[in-house]
Amino acid sequence: MANIKAPECLDLCVTTGDFEAAAKEKLSEKSWVYASSSAASGLSHQSNLDDWSRINFRPRIMRKVNTLDTSRNVLGKKSKLPFFITAMGTLGSAHPGAEPSLVQGATRKGINAVISTATSKSLETIMQAHIDEQQKVNNRSPTRLDFQLYVPPDRKKAKELIQRVKAAGYHSLWITVDSSTQGKRTADRYLQEREKLEQGGREMVREAAAENDFGPAFGGRPTAGYLHPGLTWEDLSWISEEWGGPVVLKGIQSVEDVKLAVQYGMQGVLLSNHGGRQIHSAPSALMTLLEIRTYYPEAFEKLEVFVDGGLRDGADVLKALCLGATAVGVGRPYFYALAAYGTEGVEKCTEILTEELEICMKMLGVSSLDQLHPDMINASPLLNDMWRPGSFKAGNLRAHL
Repeated sequence: MANIKAPECLDLCVTTGDFEAAAKEKLSEKSWVYASSSAASGLSHQSNLDDWSRINFRPRIMRKVNTLDTSRNVLGKKSKLPFFITAMGTLGSAHPGAEPSLVQGATRKGINAVISTATSKSLETIMQAHIDEQQKVNNRSPTRLDFQLYVPPDRKKAKELIQRVKAAGYHSLWITVDSSTQGKRTADRYLQEREKLEQGGREMVREAAAENDFGPAFGGRPTAGYLHPGLTWEDLSWISEEWGGPVVLKGIQSVEDVKLAVQYGMQGVLLSNHGGRQIHSAPSALMTLLEIRTYYPEAFEKLEVFVDGGLRDGADVLKALCLGATAVGVGRPYFYALAAYGTEGVEKCTEILTEELEICMKMLGVSSLDQLHPDMINASPLLNDMWRPGSFKAGNLRAHL
């Protein structure tokens, strides 16, 4: 892939990993660093990637799988596929078509997408791109756009943004709850310091989203008035009231907080460590999913559980679904696909994941997603490393010595 010019080799992308090399070839250094960087030494990001391989399937043979049903009910609406494009900021750094190009590809393929507050284009422009594409396919696409909310510290501005999202027609609100501050993105910090030295020690002004009043400055440092360190569980009341529709909490990383999400009446949680870009040494979404399955299995009856982070193969979608997840979010592969090939890359990435999903369903011995259950996987390697209540009590500690 590295020696083939990206615009000429879309057909040679046979795994989602192939988009990464093609994107690196096309992106500027600043955009590449922004997309690929993670917190501190990268442990959180690496665990996202590694943990998918620590779960194995237990296939059943000689099952009737000549027809497949990959659909899923997600927040009250039928979804064609059990994976979606998770929220990603400043896609204008990846491709001049930015978010509208992303949703055009998503709409053509019938896949849902979560649109970030940190967009390069206005949220209305993005929704209009979806509406226009729907008209081209005679409104046959099941694609739905949801909105990922960074809650502004100014409540008046927050309500203004929520009302704009509602008026534009987004289906559900995904509140980011893992960003009281911004993680230390090491590679981006190195780049910033190098730029500053090249400018004679002057601080570089980060590029902001030109068409989005709520968009942050582009880069790895926080922007004043953007993140909300004072956000609490009690704020969910007025946010939910203002929104009036399904609410998902994005960035849950412990079973205790899933219990609180149920207590506060949320419709869903997205288990995520922000692509490994926030807290150093965070658990992978799969590890948190195992915590819920082990210590609070009734959660799956009380709200919908989503996961994202590190997924690169459609077969891995099934691993999360076996453990009880409603659907799985995919991020960087779509960023890279958009960067290298635009809308066609988004379509191709969806085709790859869909084919892998269908192949694995057949080989696993299921013809519909409702046939999946925990006994179809072996998660022992992850379970061995999972947190256990009371692990550091004196008696338990002595038992381990």
